[in-house]
Amino acid sequence: MAEAVEKEEIVMTPTKTGKTTRIHIEKRSKKPSQTDEVAHVAGGEHKGLVINKETQVDDTTPPQLQLEFKCWLIDKNTNKHIPESRVLKFWFSQQASYLDRVTGAYEFFRELVQPHDFPRDYVGFIKKSMKQMQNPLYKLMRKVTVDLRPLEDDEVLMSPGIKKEDTRTKEEIYREKVLQSLEAAYPSVLAVDQILQMVECDDSSMVENILEELRGRDIVKMMESGIWVRKVLHDQKTKQEDIVNQMPTFKRGDQPTVAIITAAFAEKLAVDSMIEDKMTYMKYKTGGDSHVYTLGYIGEHKVVSTKLPQIGRTRAAKISSGNITTRLLGTFSNIDHVFLVGCGGGVPHYTDFYHHTRLGDVVVSSLNENGAMYIYCDKVTQDREDQLQYTLKTWKPNNPIIQDIVQNFKEKNDTNPSFRPWDELVIEGMEQLQNQQADFSRPAPHTDKLYMNVGGSDVIEVAHPPIPDDASAWFPTDRPNLRLGSIGSGKPVIGKDQLRLDFAYRHNIIAYDTEFDQVLDSICGNVIESFIFIRGISDYYDGSKNKEWTPYASLAAAAVMKTFISNLPNTQLKD
Repeated sequence: MAEAVEKEEIVMTPTKTGKTTRIHIEKRSKKPSQTDEVAHVAGGEHKGLVINKETQVDDTTPPQLQLEFKCWLIDKNTNKHIPESRVLKFWFSQQASYLDRVTGAYEFFRELVQPHDFPRDYVGFIKKSMKQMQNPLYKLMRKVTVDLRPLEDDEVLMSPGIKKEDTRTKEEIYREKVLQSLEAAYPSVLAVDQILQMVECDDSSMVENILEELRGRDIVKMMESGIWVRKVLHDQKTKQEDIVNQMPTFKRGDQPTVAIITAAFAEKLAVDSMIEDKMTYMKYKTGGDSHVYTLGYIGEHKVVSTKLPQIGRTRAAKISSGNITTRLLGTFSNIDHVFLVGCGGGVPHYTDFYHHTRLGDVVVSSLNENGAMYIYCDKVTQDREDQLQYTLKTWKPNNPIIQDIVQNFKEKNDTNPSFRPWDELVIEGMEQLQNQQADFSRPAPHTDKLYMNVGGSDVIEVAHPPIPDDASAWFPTDRPNLRLGSIGSGKPVIGKDQLRLDFAYRHNIIAYDTEFDQVLDSICGNVIESFIFIRGISDYYDGSKNKEWTPYASLAAAAVMKTFISNLPNTQLKD
């Protein structure tokens, strides 16, 4: 690093056009300072940094990469937060490859916004940017400009910590919470006392009135006195729903060969909209897990779909998810393939469009370079050199038949951008689900926001990397795009932005979901050798945070699921 500093210096030149201040930071060969253009030559620990006076700079060469984000700065004079847009533009040396450029720009930005020392004022931001240019890690980076512009009132799309005032009435807020609790628990039933605890409410009369109102709208059902369950509005493909004490037995020829596991109410609705000639059986009990199985046909396969009443790392949830999966596979002993279908959280890449997953895209699990398809982080520790170490548990199918079909479809789509059989299924699904309470249409583009935490409750809003001109035909912005990669999970990494991104970067993870390790243990323990995850991207977390995108993302995942099952051979028909 010292040698590089001796040969080159980092020169910063400010310019101003209207309300935009542009900071030019570039590497130049060392030369005697010209007093008429230089304002300051740094020494000591900042040796090699030169600050020029404000002047006009010729910027005719377009940047090779660009990244935009919005943040809130602290005005040292008034101590007020000021919303501002910042655009980083990058130029590299001729020998830098595309991978060098996107990786270099990504690492530069990631280092710049590290939460522990994110600069919240102009001087600190510029100084850190100049110091980073001295780092040998960015030796192929020749120039960076930063456009700084205060945002107008109508451009401010967020506030510090993304806190929004909820103007709804108390009853409206609790109505939503009650319904969400019943949907999360479905097919299990909840007593009023359980609902009060889940929604953190001590007004039992209000909650009971809400339940009666929802029953009047045919949204919930009372199974017995004080015991409630979310009611399903079935579509025209459903023959009937039976509430049973015991599941009926099926002859070998009538047994399903494909099991579909979901975890959210909208996911189950979306999956069932893809099944033909279906019938639902529900077995419920108080004080324990209820079960719901929908049987029908996709292609030449008889399938069974179910919903886990809860998912996650609490003791009860761990026992529940594993036990329900084991019971599913025990009840239907001819299962050859398991599809885990629903929502997930996309892993953003701020500079490389080809590795950036957007809301509404569908991620299909595939093996990473280490042969892992699903990677669960159990623990994070630091070694003696203060490097992060992740304790992992990984899974992959022994039979790659589904993955081979997926790869074949992806190759066809890569060759022919109009080959998108799942698009028509999404439209058909919307028609099937149009009478549901949830809206399964695609949300407006402006709702796809990408935020990054920079410490405490402070966040920045980062612009999505633009679609390259030569890729626009393959990646329409109004339909779900197919992406292949490994999927991760684990409470130790999910809750922190930097850990989540670092863990994803190390293991080539392109999506996260809620924790399915117990489900996978059950699948593998029951010697199911063919399984796959299909995740519609509904947020940039783990698929559980953005309720607006959940229905559409669920539907997109279900459409892709049907595409693959329809092309999956049924070997049992030949037996």
